[in-house]
Amino acid sequence: MYRQKIREQHQEIKGIINELREDVYSAEDIPENTIWIALKLGQLNAVLQAHLKFEDEFLYPCLKESNHQYTAETATKFSAEMGGLAQKFDAYIKQYIGTPHSIRQDLERFVQDTATLIDKISTRIEAEDRELYELLNNHPVDCQVKK
Repeated sequence: MYRQKIREQHQEIKGIINELREDVYSAEDIPENTIWIALKLGQLNAVLQAHLKFEDEFLYPCLKESNHQYTAETATKFSAEMGGLAQKFDAYIKQYIGTPHSIRQDLERFVQDTATLIDKISTRIEAEDRELYELLNNHPVDCQVKK
């Protein structure tokens, strides 16, 4: 059950990131797409926050309690790494969504900051897809989830 939830969240995050990559490609395209971009960033923020809440409050604590050392160590590693990325994403959202005109103030910087951040999120999601799915498939843990 929880494996399917992770897959669904990852697919949604990847979809939003792909849309952002198309829309935040060059500074010339941003002024006419600012509202759309802000909506997509808001959507990414909501999905990513839900995903992090699920991982931080349920998945990683459960996996850290595993009797299998590799499972517990991997959960600890992922949990620690995601915390830093979450802080960077929060700062990015505050900068560009908390102050909407900041997107248009420095378009080149916005393009660069967005590309850097979504690359980091993508790398993280891909790592979870590879390592976490393999871990969950090879060393299942009985994490109880309400339906």
